[in-house]
Amino acid sequence: MEEATENLIRAGEIFMYTVWLQSQMSDLLILKKNPELVAPFVANPEKVPSRMAQLRAAYWERHFGVIKEEFRSEFADMLSERELKDLESIFHTRNMIAHAHVSLGRKYMLYRPGGGKKKEQALIEALDVRPVEGQARPFMLKLEFWKDDFYMSVFDRIKRLDEICFERLCQSIAIPHARIR
Repeated sequence: MEEATENLIRAGEIFMYTVWLQSQMSDLLILKKNPELVAPFVANPEKVPSRMAQLRAAYWERHFGVIKEEFRSEFADMLSERELKDLESIFHTRNMIAHAHVSLGRKYMLYRPGGGKKKEQALIEALDVRPVEGQARPFMLKLEFWKDDFYMSVFDRIKRLDEICFERLCQSIAIPHARIR
């Protein structure tokens, strides 16, 4: 497959996985804050309790960053440093994809972080970005999802959050992980 096409396909896949992670975080927050919903939610996989559906709809209106911060706060004592780093990295990756400059004739996308030096520095730290000789000014990042190592580093973070972190958090509130996946 052509690298430019592969880049777009993989970026779309990663973006959808971040939407999926956001949905799981929302469900975990709802169920932790509303323990009375756990039993009816678990009891019937065919039906979502009406109150749960209402709360989900409210969470759908929130941005990923808002849910991420609430999630970090609510589960603060249960998240490892690596999980916090993965979560922050996924947040920035999702934002980069959503706000990238895309050209169908190029095998990469470009992203320019907004919000000044402070936000730029947060992105650099979250993604472990290393300075490049002759770096463009203003600061920009190339998103090259067609490169297996770049793509897999993001995918591995998603996989760890889902299979390890969210699995453990589901167990802590007595719901099968499959129920929110």
